[in-house]
Amino acid sequence: MDVFAVAGGDGAGKTATALNLAVALREAGSYAAVLDADLRGNITSMLDVDYDATLHDVLTGDSRARDAVADVELSADTLPESDLAAYRKALAADRTQFRAGGDRDEVTTEEDEPDIDTLPVVAGFENRAEHTGTDPEALESVLENFVMAYDVLVVDTGNGPASQSPTIDVAEGTLTVTTPDPAKMEAAREDVRACTNAGTRLMGTVVNRAGDKTSISEVTDTVGTEAFGVIPEDARTAALEPVFFSVPGSPAANAYGRLAGKTRSWDGTSALVGQASADGGDDPGAGRGGGTDDEDDDDSGGFLSGLLGDD
Repeated sequence: MDVFAVAGGDGAGKTATALNLAVALREAGSYAAVLDADLRGNITSMLDVDYDATLHDVLTGDSRARDAVADVELSADTLPESDLAAYRKALAADRTQFRAGGDRDEVTTEEDEPDIDTLPVVAGFENRAEHTGTDPEALESVLENFVMAYDVLVVDTGNGPASQSPTIDVAEGTLTVTTPDPAKMEAAREDVRACTNAGTRLMGTVVNRAGDKTSISEVTDTVGTEAFGVIPEDARTAALEPVFFSVPGSPAANAYGRLAGKTRSWDGTSALVGQASADGGDDPGAGRGGGTDDEDDDDSGGFLSGLLGDD
């Protein structure tokens, strides 16, 4: 089972990224589950999950692993009609090349309705002591209980520095989520440095809430890893998450689909670039191709087009 951690500062969108990535991976054919390791229980709250036990209960021997998993039904009947209508209206009015992923005439309509599906959600920890006090080796041993049921586990690492989360230590790779906001980028940079010093393999940065004027090269230069995905800014509300399920034809949903495809094909290579590589770690990510300033500065050309696709 592959474990992929999703880290980022508060408000960067790591919960939405982890949730949509897990759903998109299932759509792509992976037996994926999502672990909510956020102390606020963001995913469990967002999906209104009723769970009988947490991963911590499994670690202490008080519960079985399967008791910490809730199969959440994703149903179109539960989507708020007013939010959905407003979102579709906003998408129809936004015809920029960036938002449409290469097709100005793409329109998301009522015909773009999701299929009913389920998402396995693992409840993680209820307080910081449980979270930071977890032994990574014990956690890895417990996660082996899920190997027969799932081939991918996506982890929302939760609030606080990523390097302090035991889930980082058991992950094959970590995605850092940021927005173009300078404070969010600096927080992501600190996470990258800490994870690098801890020996964590970084897959790259997911640039969330990106707009027409967003410079992807500025984000990657600041954060210190290559861009792994770009999620466009839009008007969706939390009630519509996961948007990959609720509005599958939207630009954001398409972006999460591409993120899932790239995750499935990731070969384990580190995405560190520039100074972040020099600050620590033994794998500078050489040989990945791309990543130079000349290539990244033209955000309207090949680099950004490759991330956005031609949906």
